[in-house]
Amino acid sequence: MLRWLRAALTLIVLCLSVFLGAVFATQNTVSVPLTLGAWSLAERPAAVWLLSFLIVGVLIGSLMSSALVIRQRAAGASLKRENARLHKRLSKDVKDG
Repeated sequence: MLRWLRAALTLIVLCLSVFLGAVFATQNTVSVPLTLGAWSLAERPAAVWLLSFLIVGVLIGSLMSSALVIRQRAAGASLKRENARLHKRLSKDVKDG
């Protein structure tokens, strides 16, 4: 039951984000050049630059978060294996007396 609710909320947030991004892009049409140190990029609307950097930031954050989750799952699996090994050893020691 909660799975469909989560999917529905995710879809609503995604649609709302796309809508707000479209509104933002249509209202911010002033072209600005972007200079990053020695790089000078072509003039684009301010909304294009801001939304591009937002997307890049979200992607970088997702990758970093995924790496952390994978590391935590690996640590959890390692601890489960260690727990099973120790439980087996304890059961053997109790049987041996």
